[in-house]
Amino acid sequence: MNHITSAFPERDPAKFLEIAGQGAAVSTHAELWRWLQGDVQQWLAHDAMLVGWGDFRSGELHYDIVSSVPGLRSHNFTAACIAPLISYFRDCWVAAQQAPCQVDITGCQQLLGHCSWASTQAIASMRTALVHGTADGVRGGERIFAALSTQTAIAPGGGTALKLLLPFIDTALRRIPPAPVRQAACARDAVHTSSVKPAALSEREREIMDWVALGKTNPEIGCILSISEFTVKNHMKSIFTKLDVTNRAQAVAKLTRMTAYA
Repeated sequence: MNHITSAFPERDPAKFLEIAGQGAAVSTHAELWRWLQGDVQQWLAHDAMLVGWGDFRSGELHYDIVSSVPGLRSHNFTAACIAPLISYFRDCWVAAQQAPCQVDITGCQQLLGHCSWASTQAIASMRTALVHGTADGVRGGERIFAALSTQTAIAPGGGTALKLLLPFIDTALRRIPPAPVRQAACARDAVHTSSVKPAALSEREREIMDWVALGKTNPEIGCILSISEFTVKNHMKSIFTKLDVTNRAQAVAKLTRMTAYA
C-alpha cells in the first residue's frame, strides 16, 4: 500500500466544474456509468468503481460496482462474497490515516468468498486500486470507494482527483437505486453461529478480537500488546479458521452474535 502525494498536474478548473456538474445531474445507474467512463477518465482513469458501505464492525455491508468489465458487475457477486475485499480496502484506508492510498491488488481474488469463476477472474485481472472513503461520525457508518485498474500504477494526481470527485460520486449513488445484486445461492454463503463457541478462542485471541472490534489494525494491535505484527497476523489466521470466517468484520459479527445467544 502506498500513500498518495498531493501533487496534482495542471488541469482546467472550468473543465472540472463542468464534470462535477454532470455528476450532480446523474439520476440512474446507466448515467452514472456513462459519467464515470466519460470525461471523469481524464481526471481519474480506472476500469471499475467498487463502493462498499455499512457497519464494518458488525459486518453488515452493502456494495455497488460501476463497471464495463465482463464479470465485474454488482449482479455477479453477493455481499458475503465481496465483503472481505471491501473490508481489506477499508483497513488500508484506515492504515493510511483516512487519506487516499494506492493498493496493489495483485492476487486479491484470494480474499473473495464463494464467488463465481467469472467474477473471480474479473477481480484477478485488476492490478491496482485507488482507495478513499468517508466516515459518518454521528451514525458510525463508513463508505469505501475503490477505483480499480488493470494498470500497475496510478496516474499522477489520481489521489487528489478521487478526493475531489468522491462527494459527487457519493451523492449520485445515494440518489439512485442500487444496482441489482445476487442473493446468497446456498447456505455456505451465510455465517453460522451454532458450530463454534467463544471458548474455542484462546485468551490471547479473545484479547486481540476485543481490539479488532474497536477498529484497530494489526500494527496497532501489535503495539498495544507488545507483540509483532507477524504474530498478530498468525493469531488472526487462527481466529478465522476457528470461527469459519474470511475477514475481520465477519469475525466480529459472529463473536457478537455468539455472545448474545450464549
